[in-house]
Amino acid sequence: MALRYPKNPRFNKLQMRSPDYLHWQEGCAHDPSLLEWEGKFYAYSTDTFGAPGGYQIRESEDLLHWEYVGPAFYTDGTAPYYKRGAGKEFGNLQEAYDWCVTSSREVGYGVCTRTDGSMAFWAPHCVRGNDGKFWLYYCLTGYFGGSKSCIGLAKSDSPKGPFTSVGLLLKTPAGWRTPNAIDPQYFSAEGRSFLVYGSFGLGIHLIELDPATGLRKDGFTYADYDGGKIGFSDYYGVRLASGSVEGGVVHYHEGVPVLEKGKWTKKNYYYLMCSYGSLSSVYHMRCGRSERPEGPYLDVNGNELVCSTDIGTGNKMLGSFRWENADVDFFCPGHNDMFTTSRGVNLISYHCRTNYFIEKGLSRSSNFHYLYLGQYDFNSDGWIVMNANRYAGEEIQDVTTEELLNISAGKFEAVLFTQGTGMVGAKRVLLKQNGSIEGAFSGTWKMYGSHYISIETGGDEYLGVVMPAWIDHQNTAGLTVSAMGKKSGMALHLVSTNRI
Repeated sequence: MALRYPKNPRFNKLQMRSPDYLHWQEGCAHDPSLLEWEGKFYAYSTDTFGAPGGYQIRESEDLLHWEYVGPAFYTDGTAPYYKRGAGKEFGNLQEAYDWCVTSSREVGYGVCTRTDGSMAFWAPHCVRGNDGKFWLYYCLTGYFGGSKSCIGLAKSDSPKGPFTSVGLLLKTPAGWRTPNAIDPQYFSAEGRSFLVYGSFGLGIHLIELDPATGLRKDGFTYADYDGGKIGFSDYYGVRLASGSVEGGVVHYHEGVPVLEKGKWTKKNYYYLMCSYGSLSSVYHMRCGRSERPEGPYLDVNGNELVCSTDIGTGNKMLGSFRWENADVDFFCPGHNDMFTTSRGVNLISYHCRTNYFIEKGLSRSSNFHYLYLGQYDFNSDGWIVMNANRYAGEEIQDVTTEELLNISAGKFEAVLFTQGTGMVGAKRVLLKQNGSIEGAFSGTWKMYGSHYISIETGGDEYLGVVMPAWIDHQNTAGLTVSAMGKKSGMALHLVSTNRI
């Protein structure tokens, strides 16, 4: 059977922020997370200046094109009520506001929850709850760069809201002596439910939830911790990753094919993905896995996930890079969700920036975050490998060596990540029929199994998969390789240069 390729998705043109938030489409979508319901997809993202407060909700029928549908909370005009403690009838966010409210005298800049009653919400996650309602895990912080934050749960009968808070799960005071209670992500597996959270400070943590209510299973409150009735780990949970890391998400996969000693077996893994480093300059995505939800989560070298001075351990999935002769670069990708559709398509949603508008003299800033999706699969060691091209509806299929060579003629652009955090440029390589590699990298390659590939170069072996994809910067469909180094834990991405 001939390989099936995605058609031209005709992605919406990237836009800079404008007052017309109704037509932002994929633009200004910071910290996106996904939900599927009744044949449609919903993306929830952080407040962005210029749009109504209380999160943005976007809707899509194809996961390729998104339209704004409204806020999760209706907070416009409610500031006077929250200021005087009467916000219960407007989303019931008064407790969250009272914890996070910060005066300009406390910090000189970046106040997010103000004494005038206004609020700015960060990094939501919405799921269909076991009680039939939609559960929106929200977070509020006092000021940018501080840990005076809280995480709560709000519910609605519709994925479009409006949502009403039913209670707080976590509070963290200023001072960075605790995790930062932002960036909540819910997951459930093997009959249990959990919340992953945390940003910088003391890293990423995990607490268990009541599957029936979505609230804490243990029922603990901050007053219990502050009053000395329970300890630090009782209240804040298990640490999963440490250092300058945020945006953690855990996704469980059963029956992952793994090749061991020449035989295929199936294993169950929890995968943890996080974003490392400075949001404005070196943001990138790392991954680890565990056989238990509580961890430890390890990379290819058996190291737990730690970020220090913008680099660290963990398999590096995606960082800043540019395909050859591409107008639009991928800059500071991160803060992702891991999502499996009802059809079984595994996707990573993330926000990404670009230097395009600066290079064209249209802006002095690259501070525009776009909603991107990338499909992921597993290499023969059971590690996640992510397609570096934007998802265009492609399908993972069997691919033979002959098909790869016939379609690509062995000609590829290659992006190889390292521990460095700068922009990575694409280089040309040639995969020859005799199994050798020429060009920017030298080494050997081979395909095996259904669509698996091994590339040996630079003293490392990169195990990955071959996938059809839409190669946007070439305006054509083609073949891609997504692989992970067995020693380095660094991703290698290839796209064919032959036009189909």
